[in-house]
Formats: sequence, C-alpha cells, structure tokens
Amino acid sequence: MTIEQAEAVLTDPDLADEVDTVLRQTADGYRAASSRGSVDFARTDDDTIEVLATTGENPLGDERTDQRTRVTDETDDPWARLGEHATPMAMSNTAQYFDSAHAPDLVILHAPTHRFHGNAGEHGSLATTQARTPFIAAGPGIVARGVVEEHLQTVDIAPTLASLLGCAPIDGHDGLGRRRSNLRLKVQDGDERAELIDPDQRAEHVVLFLWDGCNPQALHEMAERGQATPVAELIERGTSHRHGVTASLPTATPGSHMTESTGVLPGRSGVLHHTWYDRSADTVVDLLDFVQMIGARDHLRDDIETIHEALHRNEPDAMSVATYEYGERGADWSTYIQMSSGGAQGPITDEERRRHRSPEFMGIPAFRNYSVYDAHSVADAKHTWSGNLGALPRFSWFTLNLTDSAGHAGGPHSEIGRAAIRDTDARMGEVIDEIDRRGVLDRTAIIMCADHGMQTTAEGEAVDLSATLQDAGVDHRMVDDKYV
Repeated sequence: MTIEQAEAVLTDPDLADEVDTVLRQTADGYRAASSRGSVDFARTDDDTIEVLATTGENPLGDERTDQRTRVTDETDDPWARLGEHATPMAMSNTAQYFDSAHAPDLVILHAPTHRFHGNAGEHGSLATTQARTPFIAAGPGIVARGVVEEHLQTVDIAPTLASLLGCAPIDGHDGLGRRRSNLRLKVQDGDERAELIDPDQRAEHVVLFLWDGCNPQALHEMAERGQATPVAELIERGTSHRHGVTASLPTATPGSHMTESTGVLPGRSGVLHHTWYDRSADTVVDLLDFVQMIGARDHLRDDIETIHEALHRNEPDAMSVATYEYGERGADWSTYIQMSSGGAQGPITDEERRRHRSPEFMGIPAFRNYSVYDAHSVADAKHTWSGNLGALPRFSWFTLNLTDSAGHAGGPHSEIGRAAIRDTDARMGEVIDEIDRRGVLDRTAIIMCADHGMQTTAEGEAVDLSATLQDAGVDHRMVDDKYV
C-alpha cells in the first residue's frame, strides 16, 4: 500500500479521537490532513509558504501567536484540536522537519483526546499549547520592557544569546547552505532579537535556565500570585514575552534543546527528535536511552556551532559550562561530558538532595526521580560557580527537568504541575543566590526559557495505531507511536 493509503487509514473519522492530523511530504511540497480537512502547501525559495489547495477545514489555517495566553483559555477548553487551536508558523515548521534525511514518511499528530503514552500531559504537536514556551530575560545588556505582547522562536535564542555575549557578526549560511550575512553563529536559521539587547551595556556573565516542558501560562499565573518569587523578580526587572517562544516541529526535548543551543532548525541540525529511524544504518536512535542521551552532542552536524563554540571562537579563554543539557558541545565543563568521560560531578549532600521537594508528591516516581536529577543539576551549577574551575563562567546553561516530568504525570495545570513550578523556581533561586554570593549578580544577565509547552490530554485507553495500519494491509515501521 502507498503512503496515501496510510494517510487515508489514519484520517478515517473513526480514528478522530486518536489522530488529529498527519503530515507528509508530497511531490509538490507538503500536506497536512485530518478527518475534517486538509491543506497542501509549498515552500518558496525565499522561505515563504504558498498554499496550493485546501479541502474542508485547514488544520493549520490559524497561525496566530496571541491565542490561549491565559490559564483559563486552556482549562476551559483543554482538548482543542488543530483547526480550532492556533498553530503558529505550522506550515514552515512542517517544511523544515522534512529537510532531514531522517524524517519519516508520515508524522502522526495525536489528538489531545488520546493518551497515546499514558500521560496526563503531552507535547510534540504544532498546537500553541504544546509549542509555546516561556521566555524571560533580565540584567545588564537586556532591555527592560516588562511583559510584552510579543513572541519569538526557539531558533532565535542562540543568536540572541551570542549577541548578548558580544560575539562579532560574521558571514555564514543557513542550515540549507544558503549564504547569510551578519550572523552570530557560523550556521544560523534564526535571527537575533535586537530589540532585547541594550548595546550600551555589557553583561560580564550570561546565565540561562531551561525549565524543560514548562507551560508559560501556568508559570505567569504563579508568578503573578507570588508563588514563584525568583521568576517574578526576573519579570519585574526585565522583559517577558506573553506570547512566549514557539518551538519548531517536533515540539519535544532533544530537537528543541539543540535548536536553542545552535540557532539551527531540528530538520537541519542533525538531531531531529529524541528518536528517529536512520535508514542508512538501519537503526533507531533513541536519545531517551541514558547511554545515548549523554552523547547526544555527537549527532550534531560538524559544521554548525553551539553557543559554547561560538563564544570560544570569539573569546578563546572564556569559560562556558552546562548542566544536564544535550546541546553542550564545546562547553569547558558539562554534566554529560563528565558522565561520558567518568569525570567527577559537583558534590552534593543528602540535605541538598532533599531541598526544595514538595513532600506530598515524593511518592510518585516521576516526581521523585526528577527532583533528584534537578538537585544534582543545582549542585553541578553551584560547583561551576564555586571558583574551583578557575575563573567564573562567562556563559552558563543550566537545565532543570522536573516541570516536564510533572506535566506529563498530572497535566500542566494540576497540583503536581504547580508543585513542580514552585520547586524549580526555588532551585533556580538557589543558583542565583550562589551567583550573588560571588559578588557579580549585578553584572550577570539571566534568561529563563523552556523547550516546548504541555497540553492536558483526556483519560482513556491507548489505541494501537500500528496494529490498525497492519490490519489495513499497510506494511510499515512505527517509531515512537507517531512516525511511519
């Protein structure tokens, strides 16, 4: 059977509660199809999108960035489908995904009424709630504008960081090899957001905190209620984007981390997702497997730069560090490089492991385990700022993962989700306090962001779509329940 026949099986109205939309490449461009309608489109030479044809309801037709910006927008209508749910930049984000040699023939975007992984919260789709992440920046070199009704993209973060670090503009090319001028990294798909940078100030140190899977609506609400004090203080003295950051497809962890670390889209960076089928090697890469995870950097294209490498090209003696982060290639010290080489991590006591933990959820393995991981991330962060590595880091990237795990466990607006925000906020505050103890906080720019959002999914039994395809006579390989 053909890919067209596979699409027809998956978009049958009988599967509408499980499958929202499927994406694929066509001879003329790209196609998104659902049981309610479809759109065929192409990408022109200047990267604009041309719609070729639509039938019924276009599932990617609403590309507004200002939708569902409050908690009540999500809680009142938690299971909105594509077509009735804004999908910012969805067609261009679909196109870049298929630039990868590892892209599947067909991508399944699961309906939020389907718990395909058994999670109460999920991400990976092009829907605003799953794609939008928070973005807050404060300190020297940052223009303090308060909360602005604006957005940016994950692919813009690395160029903006490089500008904040003072990396000199150069000529280079984008991820498809097309020449570009005035770049901050050698290969760059995104754009630096100059409106965020104050050229009359210089940040001696730049620190980024990435809260994996943090829902920005929940975060802003808790900050406004005084339940996330360090975050609220950053918002008060800096700039926060109410419309957040839009992640590229897939709106998932490793690909988004690499995009934010390099300014190169997932379909072009070498790290498409956390798992993909490598046709040339006839193997499945799985970056959620621990051994493969700590070496994720090895899948990045050799010619692109991480933010660490761009900094060292401009300042060879500058120190950069990272904790629990995929995109740390080129860092002078990182958790995963230490793990890979058998090196020592930051020391941690039993009391530090127990700090900032909501006791009512410690009986839940997903919450307990990731609380431990984040305690170690904090210990590693404090170690890199202890002075034991020599100079204080010029650039630091600290990743905290509890918000993602708790969001999966209970949904983004659950009690466990809010507990994860409180605990993560406190852990970030502990690291900021360590920087303050070094006497350089007033010379340090701090950025808080995430890699993707999180949407509530409905309760129900998972459906085996692979078996459905097999029963229909479609010979296929299913990767991670959503890539054919």
